[in-house]
Amino acid sequence: MRRLLWKWHGWLGLFAAAPLFIIALTGSVLVFKSELEHLLMPEKVLATDDSRLSFTQLLRAADQALPQHEILGWQFAAHAGEADKLYVAKQGTYDWQILFVDPSQGNLLSQPVGLSHYLLDWLLELHYTLLADHLGLAVTALISVLLILLSLSGFILHRQFWRTFFTLRWGKSLRLFLSDSHKMMGIVGAPLFLILGFTGAWWNIAHILEEWDEVDPKTLAITQSYYNKQLDFDALLTQANQVIPGFEAHYVRFPDKSYPGIHLFGAARDSGALRSDYGSIVSFDDKAGRLTASVDATQADVLYQFVDSFRPLHYGHFGGLISKIIWCVVGFFPSLMALSGYLMWQTRRKPQTRRRTKQTQGKTSKEQVLAR
Repeated sequence: MRRLLWKWHGWLGLFAAAPLFIIALTGSVLVFKSELEHLLMPEKVLATDDSRLSFTQLLRAADQALPQHEILGWQFAAHAGEADKLYVAKQGTYDWQILFVDPSQGNLLSQPVGLSHYLLDWLLELHYTLLADHLGLAVTALISVLLILLSLSGFILHRQFWRTFFTLRWGKSLRLFLSDSHKMMGIVGAPLFLILGFTGAWWNIAHILEEWDEVDPKTLAITQSYYNKQLDFDALLTQANQVIPGFEAHYVRFPDKSYPGIHLFGAARDSGALRSDYGSIVSFDDKAGRLTASVDATQADVLYQFVDSFRPLHYGHFGGLISKIIWCVVGFFPSLMALSGYLMWQTRRKPQTRRRTKQTQGKTSKEQVLAR
């Protein structure tokens, strides 16, 4: 049984190696996506100062600056002094685009571009779909499941890991060094691998099921404005705070043909480390601004709260800088393990190939002698 498990562990690892290397590498980089954006494009992601205009002022200023586009989503800056992200689609299309808005002055810091136009957004697309759209989404879901199986099988194979955990044979041979380091990274990273694999698989499979009967985007093309632009959005934010005490909106989803209503996604300020910034929702009618529904994540059922914890667990920002560093470093281990696993397979394969070659040559020599 143990020998069979070794074999399955090895073959699953080889099958998952290439995509897992890419997913782990990009995921490790994306842990610090916000910080890297500050370094790579500060003129787009940083505001003039820490002040903010009212949301109604910002929305109307953006509408006037984008007469050919319809606003579909507005993501508030995570920290003071940062720009808001605005999601729009051009009239006659349903192609989502992104741009940045200075919340202190209301002016646009960039022009609308595709969602994967910027390097780090391109890396996010690579991480999420391997740049292969729905097929890539299915592949990354499968790799996430394989990461879970590899973590469990590796833990079973090394269940008495403490006996040789600190063994790292540097001067013996490449194969032994790779084996020791592979095992060490696997044992250290196993809990995190299970978290990343499970949350990634859940999201991707859920996304695939949601899009199973996907509507043709052409039928959703923007042809008009779908909400009352005279609404007082600051009043809606205030009402949301009354409906869910301490509610702070982080994202506003505006209506389109497939998504009626105005929805505020957010969380209470002191909601807890393992609650996402988007788990609580307050919804309004898009014409009259009447409250239509609300979901308080802290009062929701167990399954809802469990799924809501996936975002901080997957991205690793629940514990500040310390948890992000751990997620960045240990999240990179699968890339190193994919590489070390492949090299170990190669080192084992070479002697077998040489033996087969010698056997083939020996048989050929005997045949030649008999032929004489």
